[in-house]
Amino acid sequence: MRLLVVWLALGCCLPGRAENIWHRFERLPFPKDNLFLYDTFPQDFMWAVGTAAYQVEGGWQQDGRAPSIWDTHCHKDGRATGDVASDSYNNLYRDTEALHILGVSHYRFSISWSRLFPNGTDAGASQAGYAYYRALINRLKEMGIKPVVTLYHWDLPQRLQDIYGGWVNESMVEVFEAYAKACFNLFGKDVKYWITIDNPYVVAWHGYSTGSLPPGIKGEKLLGYKAGHNLIKAHALAWHLYDKEFRKSQKGKISLVLHADWVEPASPFSRNDNNTSERVLEFEIGRLADPIFLSGDYPRVMREWLSQRNSHGVFDFHLPHFTENEKHLIKGTFDFFALTHYTTELVHWEMEHTGRYDYGLEVQFITDSTFLHSPHKYAVVPWGLRKILNWIKSKYGDIPIYVLGNGIDDGKLEDKLRVYYIQHYINEALKGKFISHRNFHI
Repeated sequence: MRLLVVWLALGCCLPGRAENIWHRFERLPFPKDNLFLYDTFPQDFMWAVGTAAYQVEGGWQQDGRAPSIWDTHCHKDGRATGDVASDSYNNLYRDTEALHILGVSHYRFSISWSRLFPNGTDAGASQAGYAYYRALINRLKEMGIKPVVTLYHWDLPQRLQDIYGGWVNESMVEVFEAYAKACFNLFGKDVKYWITIDNPYVVAWHGYSTGSLPPGIKGEKLLGYKAGHNLIKAHALAWHLYDKEFRKSQKGKISLVLHADWVEPASPFSRNDNNTSERVLEFEIGRLADPIFLSGDYPRVMREWLSQRNSHGVFDFHLPHFTENEKHLIKGTFDFFALTHYTTELVHWEMEHTGRYDYGLEVQFITDSTFLHSPHKYAVVPWGLRKILNWIKSKYGDIPIYVLGNGIDDGKLEDKLRVYYIQHYINEALKGKFISHRNFHI
């Protein structure tokens, strides 16, 4: 299970454009600021862990479950699969007992669309699939643990991929709305926290542009932008559906999860490096956050950058446009800001011959040798969490912030690096609570 830390953000500030908030962020860590803080979290702080269906359930063909795009992807070329995973589908009481031992207040899990609705629509509901999720929710209720339920954690039914071509087809927007409605009807009485879609940036970009994740389509930026466009609209329809038809009776909250790693300028005194950092944050976070949490449309920085590069013939990548009605539909479709955060990257505006260079964004990603690194080379930079939380708060205003994914990629069950990671990332969240009543410069 990944560490899941959830809390309510404190303080108050007005939303604003990213280019106007950069003066708030100085290079960390400072000697005094880097000290470990010994204090307590608010009483309403929510401690939890989280999973995704394909990562833990197993039972991939059991009780009528149909293949998802992850099954198809992982069964190619001898890749590791989730056919068994941790076999949570057959060990519900074992796994929920582990939650009880941990003493968490909330548990985030996702519904396997293919298990609940093997043909992809509510017309073909699986009684076995329903019984599993009903038993899980009932068991959590018995233990006093509140469920946080994700409707879509990347595992689209393969049948819908075959019929519609996946998220590049606008028809998926209404298909998802119908799926969400069925889930609200089936489980909403006992679920007070809903996540519509987990990390749509990853779904769109790596599923339909780079092709590194299912469904593995290498469609360049064009299809990635198109898929992201439809995912935003699908989220918005599901949010309005819940708001109009279910909120009054079920009294829950609903939002989506965005991936939000921090991007630090390699030189804090370089205007070019700072502009580059801002540009990356707008493309990777603002692209999906601005339409929902701010303006109803994509970031101005993003449109201007693409327009300029298109006019110069550098490339031909055109960001889709929302209609005015769609902007009105999308803006404000949130009850909280949920994010996943794992690492921090340094960026430089000039291309170097080593490291990773993004030609579309004209940015050089740099590895800082002074950072600790996980076995898969991800930098362990605790203060990056506090920076991204405050960037979000400065840009989108005084809204509740929930961290729904945070952890380290290491297969060892007991290791010093994992302990260090968890302790210090949580400590950075603890430091963040003082923003509202101390002159705590971040």
